[in-house]
Amino acid sequence: MRALLPALVAFGMVAGAVPAAAAPKKGAAKAAPKSAPAAPGAADTTKSEHAVLYLKVLISALQSEQIKDEAKTALVGCLYDNPLSKITDSMDKVFAENADKVHREKPSEVLAVLTAVCGYKGDPTQPAPAAAPAGR
Repeated sequence: MRALLPALVAFGMVAGAVPAAAAPKKGAAKAAPKSAPAAPGAADTTKSEHAVLYLKVLISALQSEQIKDEAKTALVGCLYDNPLSKITDSMDKVFAENADKVHREKPSEVLAVLTAVCGYKGDPTQPAPAAAPAGR
């Protein structure tokens, strides 16, 4: 997991990653003096920490044999179709609105919120309820 963060930063998937430098335009008389990059604000740092947490939970869920394949498919599709920042914003919104019900410190609750945000209905760790037997 420790090797994951540098890889994410390298690909620009974690907020605060340095974007690639733009090529200078032809005919530019003089480049503007470079100023020191602004330090990320507390909100950016918190959002980055949340994104890393959510990604760790997602990766752990994908590696777990206790998570249903349908839930794994929903998680992969969600990550494929949405930027991590959008998923993080949605997750943070759910945690803010339900602070008394769900907690970031509990990975099982993070997983439940993550699967719900990604469109999976039900408990990702429990098998689907068996159909009621047909009567006469």
